[in-house]
Amino acid sequence: MQGAQPRHRPHRPARRASLAQAASVALTVSLAAALTAGCAAIAPSGVSSGGDRQAAELAPGAHDPTLIERDGVLHVFTTGNGIQHLRSEDGRRWSRLAPALQQAPAWWAEAVPAHRGLDVWAPKVFALQGRYWLLYSISTFGKNRSAIGLTSSASLDGPWRDEGLVVKSVEGDDFNAIDPDLFIDDRAAGGDGRLWLSYGSFWGGLRLVEFDPATMRPTGPTRFIARGRGKDGVGRGDAIEAPTIVRHGEWIYLFASHDFCCRGTASTYNIRVGRARSATGPFLDRDGRAMLDGGGTVVEQGAGRWIGPGHQDVAGRWIVRHAYDAEDGGKPKLRIDALRWTEDGWPQL
Repeated sequence: MQGAQPRHRPHRPARRASLAQAASVALTVSLAAALTAGCAAIAPSGVSSGGDRQAAELAPGAHDPTLIERDGVLHVFTTGNGIQHLRSEDGRRWSRLAPALQQAPAWWAEAVPAHRGLDVWAPKVFALQGRYWLLYSISTFGKNRSAIGLTSSASLDGPWRDEGLVVKSVEGDDFNAIDPDLFIDDRAAGGDGRLWLSYGSFWGGLRLVEFDPATMRPTGPTRFIARGRGKDGVGRGDAIEAPTIVRHGEWIYLFASHDFCCRGTASTYNIRVGRARSATGPFLDRDGRAMLDGGGTVVEQGAGRWIGPGHQDVAGRWIVRHAYDAEDGGKPKLRIDALRWTEDGWPQL
């Protein structure tokens, strides 16, 4: 069984450690001038005194970010205690709002008995049916006893309502139920209106299942859509996670993070992509290699100051991810850029 003997994942505890000190970790954002022009910065005097927000920060931490833009305001949710929430009107100064989750839902204890506290990984934010939704994951180091949960709110500022367990994995499964993404194939963009949940980290790779908007639960068969690269890029491996699926024109694109994050300047994380005519694949890279066979065209990999970029999200024109700053002790920092497209339809920075 593929993935039955996975390479244990050494980096998740590092996520927790880095996010526990998020207020002291620097953040660098490079947004297009179109966003920053004419926007007022969030000043400390604009922060409420009721405890919902901390003072405006020039250097908040971020790991595994997901982004939504509403009325010119950026909201980023990240791995951390209760799901961290950052807000910015100009992409430079950020307010840290109250975490989305204030207490652990009762079902967590049964789904992942070894999980402790409010340590929550890899959220995905999206809007649907007049509400905002956050998919998220809970797990423990080196194990695939994991679960993906759901919470919703009428406002990005909360309060957030528990919507229960979406999918889980247990020891013996050939997959790991973390790092969720939701793809809405918008009819206005040429899609068929269907929803697709993807997820996965190491073990057998990335998985996909249709998502029912009436129940907000998976429906139908689940399939693998991508696997990691083997040694030296040859064959298959298990070091792949964090799927992101988006439509651009007539193509549907699968972004994924390969190799290892969360090791500071020793991180080897990199972002790769393939595309298909259907959300179910097969996803092929620019050279025609299937992502199920370890393929994927490089979108970004570490170089110079920024090491180990990954755990990307694509929201509209923006791609958001974290990377490790070689000029600041390898601390993880948020990176946001406008995603550009080549004439033959491939994404690039």
